[in-house]
Amino acid sequence: MTRLYVFPSWLLLVAACALAIYLAAGLQTLVHRRFRQTDFLQHNEVGGFTVSVVGTLYAVILAFVVSIVWQEYDGSSARCYSETANAATAWQIALGLPEPVGGRTRAEIVEYARIMINEEWPAMRSGKASSSGEQTVTNLLHQLAIFRPTNAGEATLQSQVLQSLEAVHDLRHERLADNATGLSAFQWTILLLGASLVVGFCFLFGLTNQSIHNLMTSAVACLIAAAFVLIFELDYPFHGDLGISPESWKTFLTSIGTTW
Repeated sequence: MTRLYVFPSWLLLVAACALAIYLAAGLQTLVHRRFRQTDFLQHNEVGGFTVSVVGTLYAVILAFVVSIVWQEYDGSSARCYSETANAATAWQIALGLPEPVGGRTRAEIVEYARIMINEEWPAMRSGKASSSGEQTVTNLLHQLAIFRPTNAGEATLQSQVLQSLEAVHDLRHERLADNATGLSAFQWTILLLGASLVVGFCFLFGLTNQSIHNLMTSAVACLIAAAFVLIFELDYPFHGDLGISPESWKTFLTSIGTTW
């Protein structure tokens, strides 16, 4: 399913809504033609009560899923900014470390930021990661771990830089984990089953004007399809054209007067 992220989000929305309208209106027309002897009007009262219960339950489930993926998307975005902030903090504090460890640390943090922009983010669009990013942050931690401070001030700076870089390392892995997990096939099946039941119940109503009936049912199907597209686009926060951008890393590099 992740292959669909190669398409623009607006195209997926249009295609999903068009397919939902086509299937809803087409199947409803087919059902009413197949059972043309049935008086659907007489079932409207009971059907209205039933569909209100089913629709309410499904609306709760759908709203819950949308809320969860939206919160996860926002959480991933916040972690990205926190990762960049910790890298910027490490870059600033490393200024106080003696040479050559201080200059090398600052240079590798800048290189890490460039890797994030030019390698890791493009790789994450397809669910992958940059091996250079892992190697760079690991090397940073290693060279600081083996550094032997000569006074209490250097020891304090070393500890602070290590703490910030450990946070960068951990947040990066959390970001990659966010981008590797999404709704399971079973969860999508439940959502599709609920959508089928809600739209299917609409078929059982009767209106004197079939076109109006098709329009009403199509509107329900279109709204559900739009919610599905929203869930899909937010499910993997770094895929697709709505994915979280590396803007925080670009801002960091710009703030220190360098390019990416």
